[in-house]
This record gives sequence, structure tokens and C-alpha cells, in this order.
Amino acid sequence: MKWKIVFCFFVILFAVTRPLHAQEEEPQRVYEVSAGDTLITIAERFGLPVEAIISANNLANPDLIYAGQQLVIPGLTAPPAEPETEAIMRLATYRLRPGDQLDVLARRFGVQPADILRANGLARPDQLLTETEIRVPVKVADSLPAPVLSLRVSPAVVQGQTGIVDITVSKDVKPEGAYGDQPLTFFFLGDGYPGYRYFALIPTPALLSPEVRTLRVSVDGAEIEQPMPTLAGSYETQHIVLPPAKGDLLEPTKVRDELGELREIWGISSPERFWSGRFRFPIGEGYVQTSPYGTRRSYNGGPVASFHEGSDWSAIEGTPILAPAPGVVVLAEDLIVRGGAVVIDHGQGVYSNFWHLSQIDVEPGQKVGRGEQVGLVGTTGLSTGAHLHWEVRVDGVAVNPLQWSEVSFPFAPTVDAS
Repeated sequence: MKWKIVFCFFVILFAVTRPLHAQEEEPQRVYEVSAGDTLITIAERFGLPVEAIISANNLANPDLIYAGQQLVIPGLTAPPAEPETEAIMRLATYRLRPGDQLDVLARRFGVQPADILRANGLARPDQLLTETEIRVPVKVADSLPAPVLSLRVSPAVVQGQTGIVDITVSKDVKPEGAYGDQPLTFFFLGDGYPGYRYFALIPTPALLSPEVRTLRVSVDGAEIEQPMPTLAGSYETQHIVLPPAKGDLLEPTKVRDELGELREIWGISSPERFWSGRFRFPIGEGYVQTSPYGTRRSYNGGPVASFHEGSDWSAIEGTPILAPAPGVVVLAEDLIVRGGAVVIDHGQGVYSNFWHLSQIDVEPGQKVGRGEQVGLVGTTGLSTGAHLHWEVRVDGVAVNPLQWSEVSFPFAPTVDAS
């Protein structure tokens, strides 16, 4: 009789304690890395610090994650919760500015104050003011009408940066669209299950006012219109004094005529894409950036009426300049304002431009590969010293070239809106 009582006791004890042990041993969520993912975008997706993912996976080199890799997401046993709203949302990064208040931000982005607090894991409005950057939920679409299967957008549209729209449709029909007043050109990316995939780049001018604009996409009669904010970039002002011998280069007619010639080149959008992956930096390592992209500029004490359309790096004259990505040379000549100039067409409206060269080593029509020498650093044209000037244009808009060396377009980090 005693052994029966003891046996029943252990059966009950096992039944009571088993769920507890099962809960403790439940495996953590595993995420499969997709093309274009970075640890930053994965961390943002799950609302975790990057360091937590690095530690959970014992990553010796966090920069070397790859598509198909399985990453443990600490603390999660289920997919992240969707926003508590019927609308399809994404999270945009916003840098707080003096005077920002929660209710003002909520009205600006068309969401509820509670939505912003929830997106940042905060309980009280006063906690928001202790942050420098916050995440803001932005509505992408109330629904996706047929034949649209999925719509992906970049995490944010920022002054001077390149954004991306990634759309999959069930019909072999090319989408059309615009961001505000700026038309978007869609290019075919691939077909197969579940449909046909297209993408469009969103080049954002550095002086575009930070405000909410409308993203419009249409496919075979189906229309999607949603507000998307242009966020302010962080740019400084630079006052430049030109030597007397070069002051006449600011003469308006010379500047206008040269720019007109270049705009004709940038206005051509080749259907073929020659590049793949990130752009390489055009010169070696260890050089100092003397004038970042987007810097507001004043010449010889004049008004601040322009911005720096490229990125300048101090380098001795004669330093080799290398093609950042494959393409076709469409201009290689001496210009009045820009001096020795080389323009490379990378396809689909993307161009690399190099100014002030002391020597040009390529010819128009020549195909160049990634890392192939195109010229030498100099100080010709409107320049005050030897330096590399690297400029990237997308659909004629000057955008931050360094972003192209950090992000793989068109497989940019995206948030699925499907």
C-alpha cells in the first residue's frame, strides 16, 4: 500500500512541475538573415539593442553576417507583436530637436501619442525628452489592393539620403509612383513566387524641407497613397574664401552653362543596372574628410545659398581615384568650374562624379570595373587645395555618397509592409 501512495505522489509531483520546466526550456526565437539585413535593422525589428544580439550569438565579427544565417533573438519566444492598429505601419527614426513635444510629434506624423510611447518602450511622456533619437510609427497603407502583394519602404526618408520602395505584384505590370512632387522610376528586380518584384530609389535633396509628403504608387489601376515624412538631416555651414585668381569661376553664366551640360547627362536613366552590392571607397584608407556632403556653403562672404553636393577628402595630388562600382564612362574632360571631371553611369539613373582631377585616365564610352583607376587627385577648377571630390547622383539629385558605401542598393534594409 505504501508503495502505491509513494508512486501517486511522484506522479502528481511530475505533473505539477513539468510545465514549469517546459517553460524554462522553451527555445528562444531564431531569425533567418535576409539579403540586405544588418544587425542594426534586425535589432530595430525586434526592439533590442545590437549588443544583445551579438552576445546571444557569440558573434566575433558583427559585420560578417550573411543571408541564410540563423540568429538567436534573446528574450523572444514568438514573433514581435504587430502595431495595435488596423493600418500597416513601419518605424522611422527621428532625431529630436529643441522644442519637440509628444503631442506635436503625434499630430505631425498622424498617430496617437500612445503609439509613439509604445514604439519606444516608454511609459510616460517625460521619458521621451531624455532621448536623442526616437522611433515613430508611420502608416504605410491601410490595405494592399490587388494586384499588390507586398510593399516595402526604407526605414526613413531623410534629407540627402537615398530611400527605396520595394513592391511585389501578382501581374507582370510595371508600377508607377511619386514621393511628393518627385516622380519615382521603378525597375524590374526579379520574378517567381509569389510574384513580380520591382524597386524604385527615392533620392532626397539635402535642402528639401522636412515635412510630411505623400507616397503614391499605382499598379494596373490600383492606387496606394500614404503620408511619409521627410526627416531633417544634420548638416553644418562652411564659409569658403577663394583665391583672387579663381574668384571669376563663380560668374553665374559659367556655373549655369556647365551645370546644364551635366544635367543632360544625369537625366538619362539606363535600363540596365551595372552595379551590385555596396560601392567601394574611391581612394585608400586613412584619409581625412574635409567637407562632408550636405554642408551649407557661403563663398567669399556671400549668402548661404547652396550646399556641398559631394564628399571631400584631403589627399595629396596624384593619389589614384578608383571606380566605386562597375559602369560606363559618359564624361571625361576638363570643365571650367569642376576642373578635371569624370562621370560614371552605373545604370538605372545612378551616377558617380569626380571633380578637380589632375589627370584623367579613362575615355567616354569606356566600361570600368569596381576598383579600376579613372584618374588622379588634383585641385583644378573651383578648388582651394588637392582633394578627392566624390559625388553620387540619383535621377539627377545629389545624395550622400557615403550611404552607398554602407548600404547595398537595391537590397537596402527594409521593413515588410505586407
